[in-house]
Amino acid sequence: MARHDPHRAIVDRRGFMGAAAAGAALAAGPAATQVPATQGIASAALSPKAGKPAPSDPDGSVSGLLARHITGARFADLDPVTVEAAKLRLLDLVGCAIGGLRGEGSAAMARVVAGGQDGPASVLGTGRRSSAREAAMANAILARAYDFEVMTVAVDGMLIPSHHAPTTVMTALALAEQQHASGADFLTALSVGDDLSARTLAAAGIDFKDGWDGVPLHATMGAAAIASRLLGLDAGAARHALGMAVDQIGGTVQSIWDGAAAWKIQQGTAARNGIFAAELARGGWTGMADPLLSPRGFYAQFTPGCARPALLAQELGRVWHGEVYYKPWPSCAANHPTIECALTLRDRARLDPARIGSVRILVAPSVLDLFIAKPWATGPSAHSQANFNIRFACAAALLHGALRQEHYEPAALTDPALTSLIARTTLAPLPPRARGVIVEVTLENGRTLSEALPGRPRHYAGSTRAEVEAKFRQQVAFAGNVPAARADQIMRRIALIEKERDMADFVQLLAAATRFPGDLT
Repeated sequence: MARHDPHRAIVDRRGFMGAAAAGAALAAGPAATQVPATQGIASAALSPKAGKPAPSDPDGSVSGLLARHITGARFADLDPVTVEAAKLRLLDLVGCAIGGLRGEGSAAMARVVAGGQDGPASVLGTGRRSSAREAAMANAILARAYDFEVMTVAVDGMLIPSHHAPTTVMTALALAEQQHASGADFLTALSVGDDLSARTLAAAGIDFKDGWDGVPLHATMGAAAIASRLLGLDAGAARHALGMAVDQIGGTVQSIWDGAAAWKIQQGTAARNGIFAAELARGGWTGMADPLLSPRGFYAQFTPGCARPALLAQELGRVWHGEVYYKPWPSCAANHPTIECALTLRDRARLDPARIGSVRILVAPSVLDLFIAKPWATGPSAHSQANFNIRFACAAALLHGALRQEHYEPAALTDPALTSLIARTTLAPLPPRARGVIVEVTLENGRTLSEALPGRPRHYAGSTRAEVEAKFRQQVAFAGNVPAARADQIMRRIALIEKERDMADFVQLLAAATRFPGDLT
């Protein structure tokens, strides 16, 4: 029986996603082959409907099938590879939340969410509790603070950029704490949500040029699936929850273009809205009958259409999909090929940054129209401007020989050595038939050095457990206020998370280990 291996090399990527979905800088492979419809489901039932508005199929079509899977899946259905992959995503996101304690605006956001409230779920960093909806929202935003989390789903041989895990992991943690769920139930719910998010994305893809941010499009339904599972909904109510989740989708990439911090909010609202949808469904509310394929449902409203509908149910319950790229640098993934080129060139040539005269970054022409190519600025959110700027990413890598969270500190962003190098960095289109990224450095003496990356970054198809653990420890060190013994305890508990009898105990360990600088209590 086929299983998904998160560490196998995956070289395919759908062309229809367009360069804007995490940048054409991540070079595409050959076009994916079309997959047949899942056995037992008519192709017509999976095909997007066109034409004038009309009622959904009353049985929910494939949405009904997915709802039955969401509520019927068991921990025994998860193979060992899937379980270990879910644990790695949990470890990475907990680490990102710890590192996020120093993120721009993180403490202020948590104060707004946790202020004056009480409830069954922990708001990390504050020592306070709130509703599961609000806690999941705050914790998801915290985990996305440095854009450092695992991303990119692997489905049917394709690697598709995504940002689901902060939403799905923090939704599952908040509800597992509230419901006193077991570790096995937590992992099952998380795997169901991650798998649904991956499938809905793989069936259509996303192009940032459409204006939507990919996070709320797919993670909101993933959060609703997790909530449906942990709140004990039946299949009918779960289908209504998915429908109400679709009704709450919203969020554009304009905040990124404007350099505002609001792009992180969508990671949290997807969690909050997914939980809210499931809570309403539990209370008897109803949503659209077929959230996915109805004439004005998800694919008709938010995407160009469901290009690969069979992926929604292909090997459902047998193959589990999730995110596999554990970011080695806290930066927009579209910058990562350039960062890797710059670091490789710096090391290979033993480059002295003080001798750099100018830098030229050659990228696919479509990348020049992305937000990462806009001119360098420092406001209104300095971190947001830097995080989504390819010139900054390249200059910081060349200057420091790394790109870490501390390079987004205000003093680092105004360092004259950095700003001067950014000013001497230009972008240009790749030559015809070239792919990927080329970084050219011209020294003060006129000599030019270059490095090319025609494919994806080294870790794009997965990382080892040791690499993810090292990243977790780096986040703890950066936070600076989580005792090493407590961090070790968290790692040990995550390694055996399926043995937890009550996830509330584990989440409260995280809450005790995480505090924002200063006293919020």
